[in-house]
Amino acid sequence: MRLMILGLMLGAAVALGQTADGGISPKAANPGDADATVIRDPEGLGEGDAGAPAPFQVDLPTEKPADPVAKPQAPAAKPTEPAWDLTAALAASVRLSYGGTTIFPFDDDRTTFPIAPLQTRVRVSPEIHLGGLGLIAEADAATGAILGIPSVALVGDRQPIPELRALELRKLYLEYKWASGAFRVGQQTSQWGLGLLANDGSQDPAAGDFGQQHYGNLTYRALLVARPLFGKGGAFRAFEAALAADLIVRDNLAEFSHGDRAFQGVLALRFNKDPEHNFGVYAVYRNQRNIFVTDGGKATDVVVIDFAGRWQLFKRRNREFKIGWEFVGITGTTTQARNENAALLQVGQFGMALKSQYRVGRTFIYLDGGYASGDQNAADDRIENFRFDRDYKVGLILFDQVMAYQSGRGSVRAADPALTGVAPEGVDLLGTAGSVTGAWYLFPRIKIAMADWLDAYGGPLFAFSTARLADPFNSRIGGGTAINPLGGRPGLYLGTEIDLGVQARVKPIPELTISITGEGGLFVPGDAYTLPGGGVMAPVGFGRLRLGFAI
Repeated sequence: MRLMILGLMLGAAVALGQTADGGISPKAANPGDADATVIRDPEGLGEGDAGAPAPFQVDLPTEKPADPVAKPQAPAAKPTEPAWDLTAALAASVRLSYGGTTIFPFDDDRTTFPIAPLQTRVRVSPEIHLGGLGLIAEADAATGAILGIPSVALVGDRQPIPELRALELRKLYLEYKWASGAFRVGQQTSQWGLGLLANDGSQDPAAGDFGQQHYGNLTYRALLVARPLFGKGGAFRAFEAALAADLIVRDNLAEFSHGDRAFQGVLALRFNKDPEHNFGVYAVYRNQRNIFVTDGGKATDVVVIDFAGRWQLFKRRNREFKIGWEFVGITGTTTQARNENAALLQVGQFGMALKSQYRVGRTFIYLDGGYASGDQNAADDRIENFRFDRDYKVGLILFDQVMAYQSGRGSVRAADPALTGVAPEGVDLLGTAGSVTGAWYLFPRIKIAMADWLDAYGGPLFAFSTARLADPFNSRIGGGTAINPLGGRPGLYLGTEIDLGVQARVKPIPELTISITGEGGLFVPGDAYTLPGGGVMAPVGFGRLRLGFAI
């Protein structure tokens, strides 16, 4: 309990709303799922898009504050508003989904499992404001898979879909807001740019994108964000600066409940004209240790630079074009995966993603691309494989199913004491949990707005390796040569995936939105999935139906 109280005094988030006169008013901490919007938002870039880039989702005033030396005015009429400016809001949503894949092998022993998760999630987001003070919370109940996912003994605990959790606190923080800034302290979610590095997992991808979010980066944070040049007017008003101190609750590489203590200092600078015209840089220093390790293992010290933004290049009555981007570089040292050849490993990783959208009338054309550096030699003194956040979704099958469960199975086999006598350092992190890693891809798609309440969308995903697909267990017993999870020698083409989706939204009463989303796909493996006897792994199919309710 003491740690919880201390943690709550170390964290914060920013997500302010703006009134028409430039003031700041409360908005729901979670306005429902992204796929539950009845009035379509043609401005959205899709996955990871929740308005202005975050974690500093601060819609600060865009108008210059009133001149403090104003001309005398007649006495104002007696106010009719109550003395206490007290407001409250409540948002809630329910998500139900069921789907699964066709059978595919997890390893060269043909180990498999019928993946068919039935998932639930109930999310409640209350908040209360008294003037500039606010208290915001968000919690999930009955969240995760009730059944249909492999056991930890089979594929480890880094899975793309978590087991059912009775209750999970996502946000609980205090805030104080003024005309051009805010301070928040408490537990919050963390998001920046498109969500490659920090992803709050708060919204499933909108129609036109694919996937389903399950985690979200949680942090105990103290955050100060402001527009220091706001009073100068003009373009100066768009410059934002933010400072944050974090203790990580959960993200791609740390779990507070598992003994990880990851501390971060964050500095962010951003030019934010409006949600469709902004760019900025997000710099992080991270120090991570584990309280259960005393021999110098599981220690990481890195610096991260993340440049992200979005820009609407033009907008006409029936046409518009916009792009979003994020570039991430990581450098430093770690002992997370130390080996017999190096006790201290040098970290050098790079990742990027681009999202573009061109709209002609009711037709949307998307072209996405991404790159995550790979690590060809797991036995040298470098760690080079960048991982997208597991809640940044690309397609339905290759990254979120095939690579996730095969890498999870590989981590369990690599931890077998019969292999080396002692499980290798960092073997517990080998499972990708659905992250894009060691790959580059192109993902063109098209969406047709068949009605204000109905969208149909789809397209092919082409994926290639940036380092040959290697299973740690097979490669180790094979003398260090890259051998894939199926026991074959991999090529560089991961494969082609065809994804299709349809989404309908209805609003039976003003307070309730109901959405139904159906998605499916077929993954045809490339030569990265060569079998020992020749040929490649058989195609893998996937389908999912999701039902959402939001108030």
